[in-house]
Amino acid sequence: MLKSIEMKQELETLNKKAKALLENKEAKLEEIQAVNSEIEILQAKISVQEKIEADEKAAIANKVPEPVNRSQSDEVVAFYKALRGEKLTDIENALVTGGANGENLIIPQDIHTQITELRRQYKSARMLVGSYPTTTLTGSFVYEDGTTTELTNFTDGADIPDSDEPKFNNVSYAIKDYGSILPVSNRLLQNEAGGLVPYLGKWFNRKAIRTENKKIFAQLKAGKTVKALADWKALKSSLNKDMDPAFVDVIIATNQDGFDYLDSAMDSTGRPILQPNPTDATKKMFMGYPVEVFSNTELPTVAKKVPIFYGSTQDGVTFVDRNQMYIDASEHAGFKKNQTLLRVIEQFDVIDADKASYIYGEFTIA
Repeated sequence: MLKSIEMKQELETLNKKAKALLENKEAKLEEIQAVNSEIEILQAKISVQEKIEADEKAAIANKVPEPVNRSQSDEVVAFYKALRGEKLTDIENALVTGGANGENLIIPQDIHTQITELRRQYKSARMLVGSYPTTTLTGSFVYEDGTTTELTNFTDGADIPDSDEPKFNNVSYAIKDYGSILPVSNRLLQNEAGGLVPYLGKWFNRKAIRTENKKIFAQLKAGKTVKALADWKALKSSLNKDMDPAFVDVIIATNQDGFDYLDSAMDSTGRPILQPNPTDATKKMFMGYPVEVFSNTELPTVAKKVPIFYGSTQDGVTFVDRNQMYIDASEHAGFKKNQTLLRVIEQFDVIDADKASYIYGEFTIA
């Protein structure tokens, strides 16, 4: 959890304390001034912390991957040799082969990191959902549902009464393979410093993110009853009434049609209902909640009904990531064109978690 979110939770506690003092007729001026001072100081700290986090995020996004060279690791050297069809030693073969029968090449961590860095050029829906890293093909994990129990009052010296046990749900995952074929010039393949990784990364990331986004949106919709929203006022009311205020990571996600509708809407005084996001000038907020926009291609409007997700989607769906990429090469099909065909595979699953933590709604547009 971001430090700024923890600080906002602390601020919420202080606000409740201040409210209680205002409602207390016996509250002293010194007490009210003290809590007000704490609130002002914490608000200033939150502003500074959010600026720090935004700068750190921008620094990561602007980081330029370092070029791979033969001195980086034995795995990289062996990897390029295998792609070119050169004979590997037993040690090199052990470094880079994988799959059930050793038929695939494991992309070395150095190259995997560079390809992952290149993902930042594209809009990924992974940020909408939770993340669960794994090294196994199948497995399960547990999560606590939204039911929250209270502390129990007890007398000093007496046994502490048993409280209601947290309710845990077990969910299973089964990692699936997703891949595609990329034709690569043999000349590019021979020159490992000549741009193979950026070329491979750009091609693969476009396809990988499109696939991941499609699976994530499908899972966000799965098992949910669509809430019909007449307009932005209905969305506001639903956020006020239907969402548990305990969630501090509420987010709104829609497509281009949905954003265009919200961005064009005005309140009764003629002011836009969307506000600028102080941490990211390229984004907007609704009621203080960040609005994430995805393309109509990935999250389509169907029969003039615009999809919109809002709530704690990170608690509702989990992306299970094996965090490993495999590659295999064949020059047979591309022989006449002096090309080698690369088959690149990634492995993941997308599963349900606490589906009650968010809402799947729809606007109807003209």
